[in-house]
Amino acid sequence: MTMREAHEERRRQWEAFHSWEAEQPAVDRTPADILADLGTILDWVPREALADDPDPQKLGIQAMRRALAHLGRVR
Repeated sequence: MTMREAHEERRRQWEAFHSWEAEQPAVDRTPADILADLGTILDWVPREALADDPDPQKLGIQAMRRALAHLGRVR
């Protein structure tokens, strides 16, 4: 599969998802229910994956802090 074909397949998948999602009834959920679901999903993640730090130097956090500092100066 070429990259173009893979991109087109992914686009079709998202299009199908958005179509399905639009047909689903809105569900009124409390923040507590949403947090409980997130906790359950986190329980499904293997402990090894949680223990692995993909950014040990915290480069992403450093970049975010630089961007926020820049935004603070722009005001």
